[in-house]
Amino acid sequence: MRFNFYMSIEVLYWVVSEVSVVELSEAVIKGLHEKGYTSFTPPQLEALETGFLKGENLVVCAPTASGKTLIGEIALVSAALKGLKGIYTSPLKALAYEKYEEFSFWSRYGIRVGISMGDYEVTEDEIKRLSNYDIIVTTYERLDSILRRRPFWVKSVGVVVIDELHMLGDESRGHIVEMIATRAKLLGVQVVGLSATIGNAEEVAKWLNAKLVKSSWRPIKLYEVPTYRTSDGRYLMFLPDELNKESPLIIVDDVTRYWIDVALKEGFNVLEFKYSRRGVEELAEQYSMYVCSKLSEDDKAMLKRLLQEMKAELPDFEYEKLEHLVRCGVAYHHAGLSPEARRFIERVFRERFIKYLAATPTLAMGVNLPARVVIINAYYYSGGGREKISVLEYKQLSGRAGRPQYDPYGIVIVAKDVRNIKEAEHYIKSPPEPITSTLLSEAALRRHVLAVVASQEANRLSDIVKFFSNTFAVTKIGRKVLEKKIQKVLELLEELNMVKSKTIAVESTYTATKLGIATTMLYVDPLTTAIIVEGLRRVQKPGALYYLALIGMSPDFADVNISRSVRRAQEELVESYTASGLLPDSELEYVFKDPKVDWVRGAIIGMILRDWVEEVPEREILENYGIEAGDLRVIRENGEWLAYAAAVIAQTLSAQDHAADLFKLVERIKHGVKEDALELVRIKYVGRVRARTMISYGIKTVDEVLAREDLVRRLFGDGWGERIIEEAKKLIK
Repeated sequence: MRFNFYMSIEVLYWVVSEVSVVELSEAVIKGLHEKGYTSFTPPQLEALETGFLKGENLVVCAPTASGKTLIGEIALVSAALKGLKGIYTSPLKALAYEKYEEFSFWSRYGIRVGISMGDYEVTEDEIKRLSNYDIIVTTYERLDSILRRRPFWVKSVGVVVIDELHMLGDESRGHIVEMIATRAKLLGVQVVGLSATIGNAEEVAKWLNAKLVKSSWRPIKLYEVPTYRTSDGRYLMFLPDELNKESPLIIVDDVTRYWIDVALKEGFNVLEFKYSRRGVEELAEQYSMYVCSKLSEDDKAMLKRLLQEMKAELPDFEYEKLEHLVRCGVAYHHAGLSPEARRFIERVFRERFIKYLAATPTLAMGVNLPARVVIINAYYYSGGGREKISVLEYKQLSGRAGRPQYDPYGIVIVAKDVRNIKEAEHYIKSPPEPITSTLLSEAALRRHVLAVVASQEANRLSDIVKFFSNTFAVTKIGRKVLEKKIQKVLELLEELNMVKSKTIAVESTYTATKLGIATTMLYVDPLTTAIIVEGLRRVQKPGALYYLALIGMSPDFADVNISRSVRRAQEELVESYTASGLLPDSELEYVFKDPKVDWVRGAIIGMILRDWVEEVPEREILENYGIEAGDLRVIRENGEWLAYAAAVIAQTLSAQDHAADLFKLVERIKHGVKEDALELVRIKYVGRVRARTMISYGIKTVDEVLAREDLVRRLFGDGWGERIIEEAKKLIK
């Protein structure tokens, strides 16, 4: 398909075929040229021909690197140029930041781009701030929270772009995506959904009343190589003629080592996926010495220089774990690593200094990190034993194979740990499984029914049912079933004092209580609020451990996994704290009969956070509890958010003593300090270590920093000392 540019006096047109002309503004065309685009991909052309620039809803289901993001970007920019707002939402903070930086290019065309990523509630000040932007970038949870506030500028939103739309079927977050899309539908806002893998894309598009672009086009060819392990431990790979003209069958002792050899010879890198943190660490260890023995002297010299950068960017304990691997051009990547470590590994792999990377599938979600060869392990262990990944997951992982700018093709090894050709071919030949709604579980529905009532989007039972009749979930059930589920949830919310009901003209009408409004604005599970309320009611002046364990046992901490070995190792200490009355009563777990309420988990999370705020060194915390730096970061962030939520809930209950203690605890979790260091950590560049150093020398306040400037300079050097002093002066002013 050919196209060219021509300009009229006022409007530019991009001619995409002889019969179809798509109107694009001059700014869009100039901007695309400036960004280096000289042509559209087939999925982009097909999308442009659907009329989505005139407001039609659109679902794009096309492989990774086929240009889906540009479709969303054009929708956002086109809306902004018409005086409307565009909202882009994604599942990951890292992906949102990446797109924010990418979209900020358009500021040179007068388009204001903003990002909203806060961890606490969405405030009125935040709503006002966002009114200043033409394009807003956010995560799913943040956007859901914003829409609950019914911002005054919502009527000016022209389009919502939902990236990774297949997350609609995700067990823990799919209901959030569904509510975002449902609200957009009800508001009459255009929805543009982007995904590489939706098994029932037609069904999803129909629900959204959207045009569907479904394409298998990739910028470079993908070779899916059926591979399996025989009973004698060797691997059989069936390569296409283009990759091996001598024989389609290759038999090797080690499939990973085979591709490492090819990669080192031809100058590319290898990415291997496995569903286990320990598994990917073991893979990296297994192949590190082999890769090391094959590296050139230039590669070794470059890696040595990169180690200096890594040492400066990462904590010592993480550097020590990774140093011997990175020195050999090998690394692993999983959620247990700190964000700083993950970013470093992603960068050096992208630059091809890391020759072999073993990763868990978290790497496949959105992060732009392809490799020419991707090796997939299909099996993983769960509570129920050995299981296989879905076809949908396989398609997501295989999308990492091949980099358009550098690779002539991509290769996927399917799959290293299967035992026969049929298992391998199943992934290649089968379509992705259909995605299904997760909204109708009680855990999801209680959150969203409360939000709809609290925001006054619907208050009468019939209106609440009508609201939820627009969801994807209802495409599979009848209205009567929906009404029964909603009634059951409303009864629970009334029992928890989140809503109150009264009968008006024979129909039940619901209003949110102060507690219910606080719960939905804080973006916590109603059951989390109920646990906090009951836990606070039972004590008068508890210690920090009590508060921290209370929030740790709540459903909003359920995504943090505490292993059986850690539970066993901490069992005696937990019993000791229980006997001393330092922990919430274990009976709370049975009062709130929910699988996500876990008293033992809460006790251990409480102990981890207690050690953090008591300034126990990070390395010691990780060793004592068998967790990793990334886990501690998640526990800290969740702890800070839920301690803040608990403080606001205490205020709502007029429990001012609890509220004061909890607000103080929020700051302690944020900075990882004892109470006596809270004033010092207000100073920029002063963290837990520098604050404790100053306190040990008798400096405990901002005034004392300024009174003893010479000592501050001696402690931290002229450079850092001067910066700290200047920041202290700003606080005094």
